[in-house]
Amino acid sequence: MNYKALLLTLAALALTSCSSNKLKDLSPDEKKADVYYGQGTAELVNKDYQAALNHLIKAKELNPKDSKIRNNLGMAYFFRNQMPLAEEQLKKAVELDEKNSDARLNLGSLYLENKKYNEARVQFEKVTEDLTYPAQFRNFYNLAMLSLAEGDRRMAFDYLAKSVQEKNDYCPAHFKLGEMYSEEYRFKQALDAFKESGKGTCVSDPAPQYQVAMALLNLNRPAEAKMKFQELAEKFPSTRFGTLAAVQIKKLNNTNETSTKTQTELINNSNAVETPNF
Repeated sequence: MNYKALLLTLAALALTSCSSNKLKDLSPDEKKADVYYGQGTAELVNKDYQAALNHLIKAKELNPKDSKIRNNLGMAYFFRNQMPLAEEQLKKAVELDEKNSDARLNLGSLYLENKKYNEARVQFEKVTEDLTYPAQFRNFYNLAMLSLAEGDRRMAFDYLAKSVQEKNDYCPAHFKLGEMYSEEYRFKQALDAFKESGKGTCVSDPAPQYQVAMALLNLNRPAEAKMKFQELAEKFPSTRFGTLAAVQIKKLNNTNETSTKTQTELINNSNAVETPNF
């Protein structure tokens, strides 16, 4: 599920407004750095990672002690697949400002993706101590992914519950809950979770709608499932979920293949880890 574009856009707007209010208090070099920082952040949002890297390097050269610049530079390296450099910049961002929870969350995410689970937990748990951090719901999501990587499903459920408690319309957490319920054949709970994951900013994403239809099929409600598959095939014909929906419709139309047997197919589509924050 592609949640990153919207999340990054909102983050970029917040950073730009915050930065502009402080311009009058900055030195000439810091003002130039702030301009490069704004350009680089906008380019990160627009996925122009080479340009973002160029501007953020210039920002860092002009203002090397700015933790936010280091964080965004780290993520620019991340998207250019330069992981050692990304880690170096994120660690420096935390060193410059230990209260930079965005940088901590990104650093923990990098550790998690590299299977450095102990290091990841240190960063995520430190973020939980920041009671004013507005993206705590993403941190809880990442703690859930870490718990799953360590084989602790109970803690993963607990962290996902905390994630949606922090932000009830947070699509990835609802979607992951749906996947986990499905894996445990708890299809009623899965149906509810997938319905929630398809609301709000994720209403145009086909993945939750496909999984809603599959949950209905698993609950032996084939007529409702077929209607959902048809709706999905019509709305998203060129996506893989549109293709999968067409296959399910064909199966349902074939009386020789239709039965009350539970359908256990699950298209796992969650983000492995939620990052970045800038």
